[in-house]
Amino acid sequence: MTAYDYDLFVIGVGSGGVRAARMSAQYGARVATAEEKFMGGTCVNVGCIPKKLFVYASHYHEDFNESAGLWVAVRARAF
Repeated sequence: MTAYDYDLFVIGVGSGGVRAARMSAQYGARVATAEEKFMGGTCVNVGCIPKKLFVYASHYHEDFNESAGLWVAVRARAF
């Protein structure tokens, strides 16, 4: 039988690849991964998650002003 350094080699570590690698490693497999750019994939690094942060930030001014009606002390400050 041929011996290998790894039991599993995962190409592309987006959400699916990371999951496959982690689950396999938890069961005792020796795992290696390869990714061209960002570990975690597009959604985590340049897609969904960063977009959500920008959307939340765009509502900050409105939410801050609304907090004055909730018995929260609000003091305006110029940036």
